[in-house]
Amino acid sequence: MSTSFVTLDFSDLDAVRPQVEGLIADPSAAIVLMGTELGEEDYALFANAAAHLIVLDGWSDRQYFDAVVIANTDSVLRAVDYLIEKGHRQIGYLAGDLRIRNFKDRERGYRQALEDADLEANPTWHVTLGTTLEGAYRDMGAWLDGVSRDDLPTAFFAENDVLAVGAMRALNEHGIRVPEDVSIIGFDDLSLGAFSNPPLTTVHVPKHEVGEIAVRRLVGNIRNPKSYTCKTAVSTYFVERQSVREL
Repeated sequence: MSTSFVTLDFSDLDAVRPQVEGLIADPSAAIVLMGTELGEEDYALFANAAAHLIVLDGWSDRQYFDAVVIANTDSVLRAVDYLIEKGHRQIGYLAGDLRIRNFKDRERGYRQALEDADLEANPTWHVTLGTTLEGAYRDMGAWLDGVSRDDLPTAFFAENDVLAVGAMRALNEHGIRVPEDVSIIGFDDLSLGAFSNPPLTTVHVPKHEVGEIAVRRLVGNIRNPKSYTCKTAVSTYFVERQSVREL
């Protein structure tokens, strides 16, 4: 038995199609497909695969694949609830400019939490940022240049830690203190958040465990084939640090 790691470029579906066909044609093969940035047109290439397949961190609405995903919507709903419990009523949203499915699910949790608390999702506080540290820092700075301090929310939820840390740097350089002036919560619990200034409150994703669950499920499907597919949602846990102020 051997393990191979294959990187596919889905920016050109015609070019990647022969590579995918070669991977999925072997009925003795087992594939863990990383679905974080895949869309429905990408999943369609794996339809009717002879190989055993499970999707990790992604989900298709149109193809019947087993999948292991993060409970994105529920996790963000709880994170925004935490801000509300701390007294925040004006809560903004830092969105990545690449609208992967995880980000859309996280935004759904944010909006649901506000709706449940009878709070407004003010479009002025919905800020789209580049998904690199430099891009998030640059775009947050540009947004801050166009608003007055009086128009800022008291808190932001960021779709991931990269956005949060880049935004925190921009806020600091504009003389806006975190958390004294604006609180921030991230998502992923990356190491850069633990060492940011201040350390970032975030949502921890058990990445190792999620991968382990996917492999166990795949092996189980091979040993005991079934006639249905199943999506498993893995919960997260909250990491409270120093980037949120109680009002």
